[in-house]
Amino acid sequence: MILRRVIKHVKNQEWTAIGLDFLIVVVGVFVGLQVNTWNEARVQEQTARVYIERIREDLAGNQEDMVQRALYFTQTRDHGLAALAALDQPPETLGEEFLIDVYQASQIIPRTFGRDTYDEILSVGAVNAITDVSLRKMLANFYRGVEAPLAIVGQTVPYREIVREKLPYAAQVAIRANCEEVSVINSAGEPRISLPETCEIDLAPDEISQSVSAIIDADIHGPLVRRLSDLDNKILMARRLIARVQALDSHLEEQQQ
Repeated sequence: MILRRVIKHVKNQEWTAIGLDFLIVVVGVFVGLQVNTWNEARVQEQTARVYIERIREDLAGNQEDMVQRALYFTQTRDHGLAALAALDQPPETLGEEFLIDVYQASQIIPRTFGRDTYDEILSVGAVNAITDVSLRKMLANFYRGVEAPLAIVGQTVPYREIVREKLPYAAQVAIRANCEEVSVINSAGEPRISLPETCEIDLAPDEISQSVSAIIDADIHGPLVRRLSDLDNKILMARRLIARVQALDSHLEEQQQ
């Protein structure tokens, strides 16, 4: 319609009308581009808000997980310290409590650090949806920076394999049957695991004696000391991760306001 009108104005040499038509077209194109740009910016901003909110949900889960892990590592270390102290006692005085401590000190809690949302952002190329360059850099530094402490949290030292190899199978079965981990599922469907405060095992006196002798003969003192050092580092790294998660989450909360 505009084109027909312009042709008519040209034929009639109505230059003022032609100018107005041209201006209308230019203004229309400009307004259309501006509206499109505004819509794209609004969608991008909304996408960024959704991603930030989801990252905060991941961080909340990670914080809960690390708090739980620190508790688990502390329980495991307590068993290790008790086993280490018992090694200084005469072997004939050691019994099922010693066996439980030796075994529980070998427990691990394998689990991955939650970064599903950030990995999704990277996989779909949505990093630029977060227009704040400093925030993008902070997120990248955070997820790179947690790799080293997470490696310490997840590593396994030889003590576990030594205990699982040297402790008689009947004793291991009895401990697992009566001293199994306590698992509670949280609202996100994730298990929260801890060790029981107390437990007793059902073994005959001769089986207990044989099991104690097997552990003494395995000479676990050195590997147990290494395990305790490992647990100290795990607890320290878990606490550092909690602090880093809290710092990032506080910054993201400020961004949302």
